[in-house]
Amino acid sequence: MYLSSAGNILQGEKEISISYGDKGNEELLYLYGFVMEENPHDYLMVHYPMEAISDIPFSETKMQLLEAQKGELRCLLTRNLLDKGFFSESNFPEGTSNKGFNYSWSGNRKMPSYINKLVFPEEFLSTLRTITMKENELYQVSSLLEELVGSGGKTQPSETDVRTAIWEACGDSNALQLLVDLLNMKMMELEEGSGTEESDAKLLEIAQNEKRQDISSGENEILDGKISLTTSRNRWASIVYRKGQKELTRRFVKEAEHALHLALSESN
Repeated sequence: MYLSSAGNILQGEKEISISYGDKGNEELLYLYGFVMEENPHDYLMVHYPMEAISDIPFSETKMQLLEAQKGELRCLLTRNLLDKGFFSESNFPEGTSNKGFNYSWSGNRKMPSYINKLVFPEEFLSTLRTITMKENELYQVSSLLEELVGSGGKTQPSETDVRTAIWEACGDSNALQLLVDLLNMKMMELEEGSGTEESDAKLLEIAQNEKRQDISSGENEILDGKISLTTSRNRWASIVYRKGQKELTRRFVKEAEHALHLALSESN
């Protein structure tokens, strides 16, 4: 049982509405059975599989670094992150850096020019940097952290210290390449068995045309080789959901690929 109370005085014969909260389509579909087209609170889940870490070079050392920085193998990419990116469709003002550091210990690595346009959370990027580190980069990270701790070893480096040392040694290129690969794999999974974003848009257009033609919900006509969608509200909702996921994936892939191009250019 739920009890709802009004924050304002209600007038007679006025419609009362309730907010479901700022939820993405996955939550709305699971909790309430409906979705919103162009949901501003939609999000994309990206993750690096835990079981794959044991197969990468120097996995034990990298796991220690991930634990030291409380590295996240999962990342929620919300739609509003795209407002601050390279290909923003809004007039959102340029933000500030999402990095937890703004200096180079050695002075050899410059802050990238694209840093204020990078839409991906620093914590997740640091995890990907750690996973893709090479042997010489691991050695450099160890040296930087040992220098910070000192000979006594009484203090332990903070999470920010570990992330800073990893960025100092690795930069962004390899992490962004892995991110592009993860996002492309995400798109392949979404398209498997359901087609492309364009095919979903076509299905929704057919459903809209059926609605305009006032087809009764009991009919099961075939339009352009597709079964009428008016018979299944759940099917319509699932198509809206997966189309939104494909759109977000496509846009985040574009952001990651552009950031990778800039990172490679500046590293050279």
